[in-house]
Amino acid sequence: MALAFTGCGPNPKPSEPCDGPTFNLLLKAAQGPLPPDTRLVVKYGGNNDGEPYALGETPSPQVVFCSEKTASEGGATASEGGATASEDSGETPNEGGVYSLFCRLYTQGPARVDVTATGYEAIEERDLTLGKKRCLVDVELELTPLPPPDAAAKP
Repeated sequence: MALAFTGCGPNPKPSEPCDGPTFNLLLKAAQGPLPPDTRLVVKYGGNNDGEPYALGETPSPQVVFCSEKTASEGGATASEGGATASEDSGETPNEGGVYSLFCRLYTQGPARVDVTATGYEAIEERDLTLGKKRCLVDVELELTPLPPPDAAAKP
């Protein structure tokens, strides 16, 4: 009878919650600024509706804390894992546009992200997973332009 319990020990200690954000998310477009209607929704834990963030709006964040980076601010900084849009594309930056969105996500576990923006393919249910690294996981998402409409399909 004692042998039956020798293979079982106490459950492993749960990991400590993050001292900072769970994820550092950088969103940018393949070329140029993000469209003004760019919107992301982060779904996490029991929040299946998600917490939204839209460019130009002032949200009341719970776990999604975003900052918009313009070309005059240098786009994404090196510490945020990216280069400015002008460095990526070789173009002169549009001073009025938002070239990247840097978000700190305090989800305390895995999450899913949806992103929509005019002229770009939607990102749907992109899984943000944790591996051995449980905190400060860097994630970079790049919007992909929609393919041009097929000329043959026009009447």
